[in-house]
Amino acid sequence: MNIFSVLSQGKSRLHEPSMSALLGYLLDSNQDHGLSDTFIRAFLTHLDSEVFAQILDQRSVNATVELEVEYELNNGRRDIDIEVTVRGASDSDDFRVIIENKIKRGAASPKQLKEYYEAILQDDPKVRNLYIVFLTPEINASALNAEFANLTLKNNRQHFKKRIYWDSGKQGGVLPMLRQILMQEAIGEITPINEYMRHTIKAFIRHASVVTQPNLMRGMRTGEDIGEITDETTISMKDGRTYRVVRRDSTQIQVFNEETGDKEIARRILAEFIDENLLKIPHRQLNTRGIGKQFFEWNKELSSVRVSMK
Repeated sequence: MNIFSVLSQGKSRLHEPSMSALLGYLLDSNQDHGLSDTFIRAFLTHLDSEVFAQILDQRSVNATVELEVEYELNNGRRDIDIEVTVRGASDSDDFRVIIENKIKRGAASPKQLKEYYEAILQDDPKVRNLYIVFLTPEINASALNAEFANLTLKNNRQHFKKRIYWDSGKQGGVLPMLRQILMQEAIGEITPINEYMRHTIKAFIRHASVVTQPNLMRGMRTGEDIGEITDETTISMKDGRTYRVVRRDSTQIQVFNEETGDKEIARRILAEFIDENLLKIPHRQLNTRGIGKQFFEWNKELSSVRVSMK
C-alpha cells in the first residue's frame, strides 16, 4: 500500500500544496525527518554549487521553510508555494529560496512567476541573495516554458533563477536526489534513517514519479490539453473561490482551481459564475465550447469598458 496513492483517490486526491508541503518538510533542516541537512545540501548543490559555495562550506546548513507565504502586489494577494530561508555565516550571507511547484502543465500561468518576483520586490525593493526555482515535470509545454521565460531578473548579481524538474534522466531533479539519499543510507554513507521515514520517502518517490510523468497521449484523452492557450482570465465566486478560465486554439475550454491547480468541470463552474453575475449567456442551451466563446466575448467587452474608463 502507498499512502500517497490512497489519499490521491477521488476528491481527496493530493494536490500541489500537499506535494509542496512534504517537499518543504524535507528541505527544512530543523524538522524531525532525521535527514538533518542532507537533503537541503543536495538541493542547493543541484541549483548552483558556486552561488551557494559559502553556505555549503559550513559544517551544517541551517534552513527553515514556510509554505504558502503571502505577498501583496498591486493590492492583490500572491501566495508563494515554498520559501526557504538558508542561513549564512552572517545576515548578509543569508539566502531566500523561492520555489514555485507545478505538477501539471495545465496549472501554468504565463504571468504567475513574474508576478511573484514583482511581489517580493514590492515587499523588499533591496532584497539580495534571492533564488527563484521553477519546479515542474520534464516536459516541453509552451505554457510552462512561457511562465519561466517571462521572469526577467532586475539584479543579475544577487538574484538568480533556475528551472528544475521533479524527475529527469539527464538533469537529475528532486526525485533523483531522494533516491541518492536512500542509496547513501543503505551503504552507510549517512546517518541511518528511521524505518517509518525511509518508507515514507520511498512512497513519496513512487507517487511523485507517477503524477509528474509526462504522458505523450495527453491530447488524445477527454479533458486533457488540446492546443495552445489563446485566452485566459481569472474569475471569483461570491463565496471567495477563484478559478482560471482558459481557451485554447482548438476552442477547448478549461477551468482550473486557483488554490489547488486542479481542473474543474468547466461547464458547471462557468454556469455558476454566469448565474451569480446575471450574465446574458444562455448556458443551458449551449455546449461547453459555446459557453466559453460567449464568456470570453463578454470578458473582452468588459476589459474594453474598463480601459475606456481610465
